[in-house]
Amino acid sequence: MSLTRKQFLGHLGLAATLAAAAFTAAAQSFPTKPIKIIVPYPAGGATDVAARMIQPGLQEQLGQPVTVENRPGAGGNIAMNAVAQSPADGHTLVMTLTGMMSINPVIFKSPGFTAADFVPVAQVSTAPLILVVPANSPYKTVPELLAAGKKAGKAGMAYGSAGAGGLSHLASELINGHADGNFTHVPYKGGAPLTQALMAGEVAWGLLGTADARGIVQSGKLRAIGQLRNGRSQLWPELPTLPEQGLTDGVDFDVWFGVAAPAKTPKPVVQLLSQKIAAIVAAPAFGQKLKELGGIAPTSNNTPEAFADIVAKELAVLPKTAKGIGLQLD
Repeated sequence: MSLTRKQFLGHLGLAATLAAAAFTAAAQSFPTKPIKIIVPYPAGGATDVAARMIQPGLQEQLGQPVTVENRPGAGGNIAMNAVAQSPADGHTLVMTLTGMMSINPVIFKSPGFTAADFVPVAQVSTAPLILVVPANSPYKTVPELLAAGKKAGKAGMAYGSAGAGGLSHLASELINGHADGNFTHVPYKGGAPLTQALMAGEVAWGLLGTADARGIVQSGKLRAIGQLRNGRSQLWPELPTLPEQGLTDGVDFDVWFGVAAPAKTPKPVVQLLSQKIAAIVAAPAFGQKLKELGGIAPTSNNTPEAFADIVAKELAVLPKTAKGIGLQLD
């Protein structure tokens, strides 16, 4: 028996209503068991700190135990895979960070995941990358530094990063392109070794996260000459941005930490988690504590959609940059 158009549309409407009811029911019953936040790095690092800062509030808001589990290894891929393969019910989350979803799937041969395997939930912290030079460097602006790199020729000057394949490396290569790619990359094992190398004059410049850069710049041991974002951060109100200094092609990346869930997690569950996390990080006490650690808590528009836009911006620039320099870590 064939259906009339009116009957067909009626069935579609009923199906949509039933689906909406099922999604609403899922959100109303969530959570039904303890929640786990998986961290891709060891305990004590910045990603771990971000997870543990929201853990008490999330536990109180949801009425279920919330645990933080560290699963380091393979550049973060072990943790990301564990979450991607978990049931998409909102009970297993990951505290991820800038570049994890946009860079890792490109620079590892078999990362086991892509950005499409996750749904962004909410951001927890943001802070700009800072371009720094040694305190005795003759370069006081980014254009002066780039002009020197061009003049020195290939391999004439070096820059340092906090590790091959990380955001500081890929963002540095975007800057290096303005010096005809003349700067040579020297990778270090983290922000602290890079800071020491900069103070010793081993490299001409490097990108540091705010947490690594702020104290050492304030002490006069390094000089900050630019921040990698379109608008000035409240953490660095006097420091010109790179776009202000003429670098306008995609050099706009904050260091962020945020919560993501498996891709097929029901939208009402994602929205509920997002609302709870956004409320936690927007609290004044949370923001003050985070600022002392070198971060800014998002206090508005901290939604899954806004977070997804940030990831999309990375996906439009960073994978192409990694491929352009032939970056492969395994």
